[in-house]
Amino acid sequence: MPTLPADSSEASLPTACRRRWTWVLFALLLAFQLIFQAGHGAQQSDLGGDPDEAAHAVTSLMLRDFYAVGWKQSPMAFAKAYYTAFPKVALGHYPPAYYLLTGLWLLMVPSIKGLFLLQSGLAAGLGALIYRYSSRVLPMSAACAAAVLSSILPLTLKQTQFVMSDLLVAILCLLAAAAWVAYLQRPGYKHALGFGLLAAAAILTKGSALALCLVPPVATLLSGRWRLILTPSWWLAAVPVGVLAGPWMLYSTRITAEGMIHQPWAEYVQESFIFYARALPQSLGWPLLILVVIGLARWSLLGLRHKGLPPGVAAALALLTGVACICLCIPAGYSTRYLMPALAPLLMAAVTAAQVLSCLSPRFRWQLMVVIVAAAFAFTAPWPQKNVQGFSQAVMRSDLPEAGSTLTRWLVASDPRGEGAIIASAAFGLVQRSPSPLQILRGSKELAKSDWMGRGYTTDFTDDAMLLKKLDELKVQRVFLDLSVPEALRTAHEKGLERALSAQPTQWQLDFEQPITRLLGETGVLRVYRRL
Repeated sequence: MPTLPADSSEASLPTACRRRWTWVLFALLLAFQLIFQAGHGAQQSDLGGDPDEAAHAVTSLMLRDFYAVGWKQSPMAFAKAYYTAFPKVALGHYPPAYYLLTGLWLLMVPSIKGLFLLQSGLAAGLGALIYRYSSRVLPMSAACAAAVLSSILPLTLKQTQFVMSDLLVAILCLLAAAAWVAYLQRPGYKHALGFGLLAAAAILTKGSALALCLVPPVATLLSGRWRLILTPSWWLAAVPVGVLAGPWMLYSTRITAEGMIHQPWAEYVQESFIFYARALPQSLGWPLLILVVIGLARWSLLGLRHKGLPPGVAAALALLTGVACICLCIPAGYSTRYLMPALAPLLMAAVTAAQVLSCLSPRFRWQLMVVIVAAAFAFTAPWPQKNVQGFSQAVMRSDLPEAGSTLTRWLVASDPRGEGAIIASAAFGLVQRSPSPLQILRGSKELAKSDWMGRGYTTDFTDDAMLLKKLDELKVQRVFLDLSVPEALRTAHEKGLERALSAQPTQWQLDFEQPITRLLGETGVLRVYRRL
């Protein structure tokens, strides 16, 4: 089987040695991630850094509470009651696998900080897994460099600062690719089913993991083992995906369609290509991106020379191809986090190029890898800083109701980030959530109508009197009006609330104003009104 050029002492590392280094790297990368989180604001920030962050956290908390106290109830009835109290539950818009994991984790570490600890562990696990995967086809120095790079790049660091599922998706995608490598090396039903189960788990974590559907055909062809397509075991890999992930994908298709961008497909492909062409240099840095291009060219030449690539390289390229197709062709929006499953093959290509350069002076291979890591660090975007403050303080100042007390209703008027931050802070702050003594209403849902993406926005009132009557009908006792949202982005119901509440001091009293800090240095105030 063709292999990449490697120093013999490193290429022949026994499995036990690779396993030890995997755990050593995991421990070192975890320590780094925890220090980074503590020093760059994640542990102290509210869950308002991304519109989806609070939804992931509240849904995780719902699963935790179902495991703890709700398992005797109907799961659907429990979920509906939970959503009524905390309308940021996103199960349906997003698949369940991430929440099954985070819900179990919150049983042990029941706090927002516990979720960030899990994100650090996932980032370190991804780095260690990249080392383990790469060490089968690359020297130890190159594999270690790929692992370290995966942890220090802003692309990964940003994911540790947010409660998001992308790190878990990247891990499952790489595990699935590794399972297909095992199949290509030792074809059989066991490895085919292993790939199918991991692929199903990845798809049930995030729909973008459908990129894995391209791994079997592309990797099989790139490795020159196309005859495997004629064997029954090759096709067996699709069975777990169809049986386990298929029903969920069919069920949620209508729901997830609301989150898609509605524009001509050709136009979306063009715009997404431009977006990711600009995002890659910012995410990887030009030195690393140039090495990626050289590494991909090296793999192409190797494949042509030997009429097939090593299975590990073929599967990595297949994963990269699948992620590229999903990012460019599926109109789910533009975000660098969608590149996370492609991080492993991109870094493998980069260190492959560095390995070729190191052949000029094999004695200094480790030193060259250190220089490459330093250069990548120097030319990427600055390390991300998270600083979202004030929402949780406003919730704590508003006297959360005690367990068993009369139902209290709050209404929050803000953008999705602000609404989510307040709902998540209240949910995590309550001692009892099932049944909940607090019900939070979203202004964007109770005072207006729109789809998941905010399209088709209309208000449910025509004047301030009708708006105040609506608050009476909803029996709202406290209103959180977020004026930290830039004025140009405030909606009609937010502006209406500001006018109506200010004009009715005998009905609504301004309880306090809470200073708010958002991302990118945005600041403002959150007004909290109390019904008299």
